Amino acid sequence: MVEPIDDFERELREQLTARDAPDGFADRVMARIAERDGTRERRRWFRQPMWQWATATAMAAVVALGVGVQYQREQRREGEEARAQVMLALRITGMTLRDVERNINNPVSRQGHSGNRTRDQKED
Repeated sequence: MVEPIDDFERELREQLTARDAPDGFADRVMARIAERDGTRERRRWFRQPMWQWATATAMAAVVALGVGVQYQREQRREGEEARAQVMLALRITGMTLRDVERNINNPVSRQGHSGNRTRDQKED
């Protein structure tokens, strides 16, 4: 009986023996290298300092634009809030002025709801 270690060693020796490469192998390898180098050349233009600065400038412009838009939104929101407060103040002022005008022009309203005169009015 053959031991498993002997089979393993025999297979390992067979796999490690030198063999000739298949026909056209070297040509295929060289073609792939040339293709890869061409791809690298196409990508290399982006790594030039000019393009890096252009990219950084564009990104800074986008960030500045975003900040500006956000600032405008905040200013608009604050303006609308101030407008709402002014409108409320004007409504309250209008109601108060109507009450004052009503009290000045209508002496009956100075009497109580029951039509009774106040103590100051009885003394007259």
